[in-house]
Amino acid sequence: MKEVVHCLYCHSKYSIDLSRKEYNGQAKLCRECGMALPEKHPESRFLKMKMFRWMFVLIVIFCIVMVVYLPR
Repeated sequence: MKEVVHCLYCHSKYSIDLSRKEYNGQAKLCRECGMALPEKHPESRFLKMKMFRWMFVLIVIFCIVMVVYLPR
């Protein structure tokens, strides 16, 4: 699985292979500015999908409870 991440400091784009351990556990560094790339990037599509799923499930549960409760 590959993901494109942006450096938070210089906004360079990098493709990171998430299925293998890169750099033997060391921090992944930006090639342009030398800063460490974040483990969980704020613009990550995987993080956004994870948050969307939880919010969707909570809204569905809320709607089901309201459908059962309100007609009474």
